Amino acid sequence: CFSVPQVLKSCTEFIEKHGIVDGIYRLSGIASNIQKLRHEFDSEQIPDLTKDIYIQDIHCVGSLCKLYFRELPNPLLTYQLYEKFS
Repeated sequence: CFSVPQVLKSCTEFIEKHGIVDGIYRLSGIASNIQKLRHEFDSEQIPDLTKDIYIQDIHCVGSLCKLYFRELPNPLLTYQLYEKFS
C-alpha cells in the first residue's frame, strides 16, 4: 500500500471544491504563483489554498499537480508497462 503525497491530496481536494472552470488542467496558471505554491509545499507546510492568490488563479493549483507528475523520476505509467498500453 502507498500513501498519496500531501501536495496531490491538497491540490486535488481544492480543485474538486473550487475548480468548476473550463480547462482546469488544460490551462496553465501564472508561473510566479505556481513557484510560490511549490515553495510552500517544499517548505513542509500545507499552504492555505483559500488565499485570494490561489482562488483567483486556480489554474496554478492544477499546474502544480501536472508539474509534480512531470518531475517524477519514473513515469506514473512505467516504462515496463509501455508496450501493454500501446
